[in-house]
Amino acid sequence: MARMILWMGLLTVFGAPATRAQAAVYAATIFPLSTWVAELTGNAADIVTLLPAGANPHTFEPVPATLKALSRARLLVSVGAGLDGWATRLLGGTAEGVATLVLGDHVPLLPLEEEQGRDPHFWLDPILVRDYALPVLVDVLCRIEPERAPMYRRRASQWHDELSQLDARMRERLAPVRGRAYVAVHSAWRYFARRYGLVEAATVEPIPGRELSAKEMVVLVEEVRRSGARALVVEPFVFSKLARQIAGETGVRLVTVDPFGSGSLIGGYTRLLEENARRFVEALQ
Repeated sequence: MARMILWMGLLTVFGAPATRAQAAVYAATIFPLSTWVAELTGNAADIVTLLPAGANPHTFEPVPATLKALSRARLLVSVGAGLDGWATRLLGGTAEGVATLVLGDHVPLLPLEEEQGRDPHFWLDPILVRDYALPVLVDVLCRIEPERAPMYRRRASQWHDELSQLDARMRERLAPVRGRAYVAVHSAWRYFARRYGLVEAATVEPIPGRELSAKEMVVLVEEVRRSGARALVVEPFVFSKLARQIAGETGVRLVTVDPFGSGSLIGGYTRLLEENARRFVEALQ
């Protein structure tokens, strides 16, 4: 998937040439979802990613440009499970006719004990994407544009195969560190870890945005030492001082991994997962 996903595509989408005036506009809250829509639609649609590069979806506050971008879309694709509720709330400010698809409602999500909710980060498991998100996504696109349904279903079959191949490459790449433990600054990698045999030993922020108390910090440091974890994974938008302190006290490596990516990442979803796999391997070997 070589073409670049547009962050809110303001100039390119809304200043699009006349020849693309009839192209459908689809919006997705985060980059991985945008890449899936792009894989299915090819050059037949313009894709808008609402979350800016480097922004934290848990704390993102939409700006007027976000609403403007969404108002042109025929479909809003979101994760759900509390990750991107800001997007669905925006729909009240748009004209009628923007359909919605909350993919998390169609995927068997893991429970979150700390928040009594569900873990939304399912897109980090390509098999969950292949078996649950892809079928419902292509069905919805076919209903919106029935004249393009044959093409969308053909591309969905190709994407299904590509996800299977991606999973095979990931298994091979991560095999040397299978069974090894890591600590996460925020528990975003449980689906990834479950699929590829990694062990999440502890989290620095069990609830995004709430750091540990001094007493909890002492307990966590002991957990990390007992677990034998070799790395503490932080994210571009979540890099707490506690994470650096824990790494210093326990000797684990700090490594940055990115569960969201951005439109600047050539190679889209597959590149995002393979790059993160590479970083896990480097940190855990």
